[in-house]
Amino acid sequence: MVNKMNNMKRKSREENIYESDRLQQKTQQTFVLAYPCHYAHGSVGAILTKFQKSDLKIIEMRCMDVTRNFAQKHVRNIGWDPEAYEDNVPYGNWANYIASNPVVAMIVEGKGARDKVHELISEKQHPFWRDEGATGYTSSSPDQAKIDIGTWFRSIDLEKEMRNSKRVVSVLPDNVHGPVHEIEQTFRNIYEDVTKLPPLVFHMCVLLINPLAFQRCCAGQVLDAIQANCSSIRGIKLVRKADYPSNLWPTHSAPSDYGIAVVVCDLKPSLTITHENPDSKYINYIKGEFIIGSNYIHQSEPGKEVLEHATKIFKSGFSVWAYLNGFDLGGYISEVSLVGLVE
Repeated sequence: MVNKMNNMKRKSREENIYESDRLQQKTQQTFVLAYPCHYAHGSVGAILTKFQKSDLKIIEMRCMDVTRNFAQKHVRNIGWDPEAYEDNVPYGNWANYIASNPVVAMIVEGKGARDKVHELISEKQHPFWRDEGATGYTSSSPDQAKIDIGTWFRSIDLEKEMRNSKRVVSVLPDNVHGPVHEIEQTFRNIYEDVTKLPPLVFHMCVLLINPLAFQRCCAGQVLDAIQANCSSIRGIKLVRKADYPSNLWPTHSAPSDYGIAVVVCDLKPSLTITHENPDSKYINYIKGEFIIGSNYIHQSEPGKEVLEHATKIFKSGFSVWAYLNGFDLGGYISEVSLVGLVE
């Protein structure tokens, strides 16, 4: 009897090991949310680098700024109490923290992706861990991943949302959309004329991290270099050439190739994009020298060209959301205002 029980236990352990190995070989998708600290500290690229080194592929990525209501929905979906006070969480609880600054949502794919991401976070090392704890969230199961992906990457009719929005004004090359009349005076005080380009646009440019950076597993390094050399990131999105045609793509790139579109404000001259040595990449944080070849990254001109690229890559253009009671305006070039902010 004892031998029979031992044999059954051994068989059960072997089956568990087999099941674990089988799952490791299976291509999976999971959801990852990088908390606001990554946006603030410029460490989104470090996450990409870790994933690339672990043979994981990011198939969707968006930089988002969401309302507290949207953050509460996410917290509730994952089984946490959105109102609970947490000593070690900035702003007192998870919903407040997630809504405090931009977050980066990702769909990660690869063999054993779910276990690999959990392992990276559990190692308690940069960039997935800081003194106050984990710096990101990942889905706990396949079912939870479906819920999370549905919440953060749902399909949105951008034009319809803009037309019906009571809160978001979108400045595109052809027109200004949204509740202009309700906030017209506040808007004019800042931009003088809503029919003209917002002055902030002239301090911005669109950068496209090219497919070569993915092929050579350095997309994260390039993104880190961009974040280190601008006053702020105004949008990050993973894009496919077939879906977002633009002259920023290399001429030899295929329609199926992926890149990362980044909108930055006040790009510093310390970042040099060289056409003379298009395959070169020299990044030295100590010396403050960043030389990246044009085969890795392309840059738009400031001004109207920024908006032209914004309409192709970031469908909402220059989005400004208004806090009507406080007469306050803010905005990013990205789709952030359409995920949780359009009400």
